[in-house]
Amino acid sequence: MARILAISSRVVRGHVGLDAAVPALQHLGHEVWALPTVLLASRPGLGRLHELPAIELSGMLSALEADGCWPMLDAVFTGYFPSAKAVASTAQAIAGIKAAKPDVPVFVDPILGDAGRLYIAAETAAAIRDLLLPLATIASPNLFELHWLSGGAARSLDDIAAAARGLGPTTVVVTSATETNISVGTLVVTATTRIERVALKHAGIPNGAGDVFAGLLLGHLLQGRSTEPALDASLADLDRVLAASAGKSVLELSAL
Repeated sequence: MARILAISSRVVRGHVGLDAAVPALQHLGHEVWALPTVLLASRPGLGRLHELPAIELSGMLSALEADGCWPMLDAVFTGYFPSAKAVASTAQAIAGIKAAKPDVPVFVDPILGDAGRLYIAAETAAAIRDLLLPLATIASPNLFELHWLSGGAARSLDDIAAAARGLGPTTVVVTSATETNISVGTLVVTATTRIERVALKHAGIPNGAGDVFAGLLLGHLLQGRSTEPALDASLADLDRVLAASAGKSVLELSAL
């Protein structure tokens, strides 16, 4: 079992952000300290996005640090951020965690946008690129996010791999790297290797699949699996969730 500090969004209704990644990590037997960056009534596309007043993220992180929590951690996971300020506070905390425990894995899911557009402010996206990615050991952008972060428009798998290697983290997992009417491809890139997997595309899937996948991949890696077996196990777990979720309003995480 690993102990993970997970920092991302929370929703009351639906399964995105922490409400998707945390169950995936817990399913694999890990302890998760879930710290929300924002709390919404419903996930985007499901209902009203009523948001509680801004969470004082820096104060929460400072309290954990003052309690001597940083050496206890086995990994850090980050996802959605509502502001550049929240990114900066998290980056500062991660730097402190790495100082206390230099080998701690840092998994950054750079949630910026999809389908050709950002859905966070450009300054927040830039902060994720400039402050968080340099601290990451593994990152999981989708293809649009890879394009935005790298400043290019990679088309071939060779171009995608080159752009991924330029991001900085030791391992970059590009989700939806390839896509057809019936399939979707995932590409894992390191300095010396490239692994591609193609899976059946499921129609009518609610939001949150990327969050589940990120949690599963980190969880399998923390169980001691190497990259390729961890990828295969994560995609198999995700496929069960997606098959059960097709046409539903929220992800069926019970399929885990």
